[in-house]
Parts: sequence; C-alpha cells; structure tokens
Amino acid sequence: MDLLVLGTAQDGGYPQTGCSDECCQHAWKTGSKRLIASLAFYSGRNCFLIDITPDFKYQYQLIEKNIKGKPRISGIFITHAHLGHYTGLLELGLEVMNLDAVPVYVMPKMKSFLESNAPFSQLVDLKNINLITIAENQPIAINRIFSITPFQVPHRNEFSETVGYSVQSSRKSVLYIPDIDSWEKWEMDINKLIIKHDIAFLDGTFFDKTELKNRDINNVPHPSIIESIKQFSSLDTIDRIKVNFTHLNHTNNVLRWNSKERNEVLKQGFQIATDGENISI
Repeated sequence: MDLLVLGTAQDGGYPQTGCSDECCQHAWKTGSKRLIASLAFYSGRNCFLIDITPDFKYQYQLIEKNIKGKPRISGIFITHAHLGHYTGLLELGLEVMNLDAVPVYVMPKMKSFLESNAPFSQLVDLKNINLITIAENQPIAINRIFSITPFQVPHRNEFSETVGYSVQSSRKSVLYIPDIDSWEKWEMDINKLIIKHDIAFLDGTFFDKTELKNRDINNVPHPSIIESIKQFSSLDTIDRIKVNFTHLNHTNNVLRWNSKERNEVLKQGFQIATDGENISI
C-alpha cells in the first residue's frame, strides 16, 4: 500500500482568495501553489481518502498520475465539518462524477449534519454516498492489510465532532491530526503517539501567533509550529523526523523555500509535508 499526500494547505489553500499580501502574490507569480490538506491511501486501483477538499479535481488527477489508471474511490474518512475537509463531497454528485454509494465514514454528529443540510443531503438521497457511522477508538478494518481508527481532538466543533486518525497498514502506521486547538487541551500525550507511529502528519497551520495581521488569532486556535517544536523537544532525533507539519496557512512562512522559518523547522529535525509526496507503507 502507498500513501499519497494530496495537499498540505489550510482550508483556503495557497494562494488564498482575496489575499493581496506578499505571501500570496509570490505564489501567484511563481506558481508555487499548495492544495488543501488531504491524504490518500491506495493499493492497485482502490483508493481511500482522509478528507475530500474543494481542490478534489486536482487531487483526483494526482491520484490518477500515481496509479497510472482510473482510481476507484473505495472510501472517504472525514475529520470534521470545516470548509476544507468535506465540501469536495459535492464533486461526487449528480452535477459532476455521479458516483454510486461511495462509503463515507463519519462520526454521529457529522452524519446528522450531512443528512440534514442541502446540498449534501442530496448526495445521500440520490445514493451518491453511503454514510457509515464510526466511533471513537473503534478500528475500522478495511481489509487484512489496512485499518483506520478515529479519535476525537479538541477543536471548534460548531457543526460536528473533530477527529484525527491512526492508520495501520501491513508495514507502517500513520498518525493524521490536521486540526487541533492545542496539545495541552487534549487528554492524550501527543509525544507518546508520535513515538508509537512511523509517520505523523500534524497541525502546522501557523508558524507563530503573530502572523495574522487583520484577525484575532485566538478566534482560530491552533498550536503554532513554534509551540509544537517546544512540545516535541523531548523527542529523540529518530522520532522528530517522523513529524510532518501540514494544514499550512497561506501566511505561514514555512511555505516559502529557503525562508528562515522553514530552515529553522528542518534544523530542529522536523519535516514539512509536501504535495505529491508518495510513501510506501
């Protein structure tokens, strides 16, 4: 089985709509875009997604290039009901792909949200998707070499729960937490989870708490990369290199190659996730 990084940007992507600052102007000029954070796990034609984003058309093309054929979307695991994590479901419906009964794995409140709100409810009514309820800490065994376990994390839960996922393949384990308010608010020990897994894709939305110029960053809580590096400081080198920061906001300077912020993260022994990265698991 292989893991394909479909995107690494925060919900608005990079560059972001309406941003006229240098961070996004540089991206428009150089073409150095990032798609919205999502992962794919594939074996043969069968492909499982964690989150389905507004950038899905480009991400589907990325999957096609890697499997050298037409993918079968065999399942989608949703983390939560914020813009960048589920709205790509609409691409599966009547107006676009018109797929049949794609399994979509969701927590109970997320299931109710999709069933009760158009246009997503139409996907259910027309049987484009088949909603499957999952439960915290209960593994979903997809086949003999692939299982995935959801766990709740503290986040802004206006419409649904928020979960991360632990993925287990025949050879490696992957931890995915694109959104969390803070490591301190969570009852789990993130350092122990990193040690337990082979690869970790973790919330790297902001580099620090000063980069949002026109908004109160407290209204969009995330652990900054600076805070995460401090949290992970006790990890050995072999565990630090497992950490890949993802879900990067357009203001985050680690998006810019050779920036001092990016170089500092790498110097500390951590990684920055890259669109299109393919890892055999």
